[in-house]
Amino acid sequence: MNKAAIYHRPESEYAYLYTADELRLRIRTAKDDIQSISVVAGDPYNWQNGTWQKSANVVMEKTLVTETHQYWQASLTAPFNRLNYGFILTDSFGDSVFYGDQGFETLTASANDDSGLMGANNYFKMPYFQEIDRFKAPDWVKKTVWYQIFPERFANGNTTNDPSGTLPWRSSDHPTAESFYGGDLQGIINHLDHFSQLGINGLYLTPIFKAPTNHKYDTQDYFEIDPHFGTKEDFKLLVEKAHAAGIRVMLDAVFNHIGDQSPQWQDVMVNGRQSKYADWFHIHDFPVRYTP
Repeated sequence: MNKAAIYHRPESEYAYLYTADELRLRIRTAKDDIQSISVVAGDPYNWQNGTWQKSANVVMEKTLVTETHQYWQASLTAPFNRLNYGFILTDSFGDSVFYGDQGFETLTASANDDSGLMGANNYFKMPYFQEIDRFKAPDWVKKTVWYQIFPERFANGNTTNDPSGTLPWRSSDHPTAESFYGGDLQGIINHLDHFSQLGINGLYLTPIFKAPTNHKYDTQDYFEIDPHFGTKEDFKLLVEKAHAAGIRVMLDAVFNHIGDQSPQWQDVMVNGRQSKYADWFHIHDFPVRYTP
């Protein structure tokens, strides 16, 4: 059994609420290594005569497979919206192990007692099914085939807005965050028919707001389209044409940080503690300064 390939992480994409009362569990193993997996689970507070009671044993189903790994999935519910859970894995040789929060335990005839890693405290835990924390994707998202675009590198549809020093499209330099090739919104508009032919019905654009770099994650102004990508009118046209073709448009935006060329940060550089934007940032000390 390839234990190094076995992976699970609680409260993540490997353990999440699918509905208000359904917990979905996933686990990863090496491809063609494991014959079967079952989930052993129970309420963490269900004790009788000093023994924790396991109340569920659910067989997992094989789902996605890659060249190197197999993924498994199971769904569980809990009367009081809380669970301890662990996995019993059996390989093609018939050897079985228990896999819990503290690692692996080889199963023996006494494995169903509460010693070792089979004890209640050594299971993975979903402390409580928090409906408020459950991600609720709109129904249309589940039917969307996304195409992610890094606009500066997709297509140059309008050479008049190219940055100074724009490089030839297929040049073999070693690009940096300040290397520009002229990709823009018009280039995306020009390829909408191609997306439809591919069966794409969702475009996910990395940031398009005004910023000095090609990736635009160092946003300077969230209210302006980067002029090297086009104008607000260009963006409006992109959305209108995409919607007419049955394609939705989603924007990537980062609101927990901002570029150092933003007017808000520049105001802090000039006015220090007196800046009205000083509490926008986590500042160690004043005056703020760049260190070598």
